[in-house]
Amino acid sequence: MNVPVSGPRRNAALAMVLFAALSLTGCQLPRSGPMLSEMTGAHDDKDVIVMPVSRELVQESRVPEVADFPVHYRDLTQAGFDRLVPGDGINVKVWERDGLGVFAVDPSGVSDLGNQEIDRMGNVHFPILGKFQAAGLTLAQLHDAVVARLSQLVVASDVSVTRAADARGQMVTVQGNLTKPGMYPITQTSQRLSSALAQAAPVQTNPEQLVISLRRDNQVASVRLSDIYRNQNNDILLRAGDVITAYDSREYLTVLGAAGNQGRVAISKRNYSVLDALADSRGLDDKLADPRSVFLFTPAKAGVDGKPDMLPVVYQFDLTRPEQVALAREFTVHEGQAIYISDAPFTQVQKVLSAFRVTMSAGFSATRAIDSDSGSSSSGVNQ
Repeated sequence: MNVPVSGPRRNAALAMVLFAALSLTGCQLPRSGPMLSEMTGAHDDKDVIVMPVSRELVQESRVPEVADFPVHYRDLTQAGFDRLVPGDGINVKVWERDGLGVFAVDPSGVSDLGNQEIDRMGNVHFPILGKFQAAGLTLAQLHDAVVARLSQLVVASDVSVTRAADARGQMVTVQGNLTKPGMYPITQTSQRLSSALAQAAPVQTNPEQLVISLRRDNQVASVRLSDIYRNQNNDILLRAGDVITAYDSREYLTVLGAAGNQGRVAISKRNYSVLDALADSRGLDDKLADPRSVFLFTPAKAGVDGKPDMLPVVYQFDLTRPEQVALAREFTVHEGQAIYISDAPFTQVQKVLSAFRVTMSAGFSATRAIDSDSGSSSSGVNQ
């Protein structure tokens, strides 16, 4: 007769399958990060501050649509192309009317004292007339000073004081992301910031993100190119020595968790929102994400000693609620922040069930193999 020899082995295999399946329910399955309950627990333990987003928080996150240069950059008393500066070339011509011939004249009767450049100390020197302190004066004021000096040498004369066309001290430097960077003169028709930029031709791929920085007197202030378009007060009068730099603003935040695409996302406009970031990262993963658990992490603020003086703040968005979607569209994110999307609770259940099915399938395959093997063996045993 046949003797079943597979019974103990079959029971052992089933026991191993059951143990493996039960173990899965207690192990930590792989996931992208903390669940909603764990974020709430971290708040209760005072590790972070979790704040459901509100209209008030949205208003606090926003930045002005137009930024302005500081008031002292718009100080008109310190500007003006007609003020003489070191490097300016000055030409003086004299017409004597008394015929004494103090100055040599050309065939037309003009005494040209030549082009003289204002030196670094602000002085300019003319033959016979001597030295004048010219920096800071207008041409009209320098003209009056030259006439006063001439009155001591000749009885009567006519005088012209003009700028030399090929020597300009009123120059600004324009550099950076430009088609034609270089040094440009401040003239009567190009004495504002927009004039210098027009000559240098910024690369205007995105005026909203093109920063125009102006260095003056060892101070630096910046606005966006769009701010100059929107507010004429930002089209400031230039001063000699100004350095204008145009560069793209490159700011990023990080999107992690159950997103369509994890990684760094470029902030492409001034009030770039949570919803903008989610759209640029291909939204929430429908198979994994918990739309109630979209979190915006902000860095802890540093204290006097460099150590954090308060807990990191985490803003929570529940995108199952229409009003929260609207707030996410307006909530502005900033450089260095991070968006994290939690897995949905059912995702973990699906992982357990999936692993359980795989394990049970392997177990049933093993028992069938044992049964088959036992059947082959028992067929040759007779008693």
